[in-house]
Amino acid sequence: MRAEEASYLAGFLDGDGSIHFQLVRQHGYRFGYYIRASLSLSQRTSARSGLEHLQQLIGGGYLRDRGTGMSDLVITSRPLLLSILREVEPYVVFKREHVRRALWLLPQLGSLRDVQEFLRVAREVDAFATLNCSKTKRISVVDVERHLRSMGVLAPVTTSSVALDRGDGSPAEDMVPRHIYESHNTPAPRNRVEV
Repeated sequence: MRAEEASYLAGFLDGDGSIHFQLVRQHGYRFGYYIRASLSLSQRTSARSGLEHLQQLIGGGYLRDRGTGMSDLVITSRPLLLSILREVEPYVVFKREHVRRALWLLPQLGSLRDVQEFLRVAREVDAFATLNCSKTKRISVVDVERHLRSMGVLAPVTTSSVALDRGDGSPAEDMVPRHIYESHNTPAPRNRVEV
C-alpha cells in the first residue's frame, strides 16, 4: 500500500471506522469461547462504491448492508488486520491507542492453549472495549470465568488450610475463607476445533 493510500485509510478509520475485540460463545471450542477481532469501516449505502474501492485496495474483507441506510466493510482475517494496522499506524490520530493496543493483542490470539493465558487475554479484550463508545458489549471475562467454573476447568481453592483467627488467637467463624480460582491440570475436552 502506498503512503497516500495508507494515510487515506487511516483517516477513514479515524472518522468512520472501528476496531473491536469480542468474546464470542462457541460450544465446540476448547474454552467454550473464542476471541474475534474485527475492523469495520462504515458509510451510507448510497456511497457503498467507496467501500468497494477500499475492499479492493486492502485485498479482503466483506461488505455488509445493515438495512438502515448504512453499509460496512468488515475485516476479520487476523493476518490482514495486522497488515492494515501496521500500514495505518503512522497516520492515525484519534484511534492511535486502538491501533497500538490491537497490534499488541492480535499476535497473542493464535497461541491461547492454556486457560490462564486465555483469561489473561480475555481481560485485555475487556480493557480494549473501554476504548470504544459501543453499548453492545454483551460478553465479558466474568462470563467466561463462570462458564469455565461450570465445566470444572476453574475450581475454587482455599489459600490456607489453617483456621482463620482475628489476630488475637480467637477463632473467626464469621470470617469467610478466601478463595482464588486456579486451573486444573486436566485439559478441557477438545472437539478438533482450535481456538
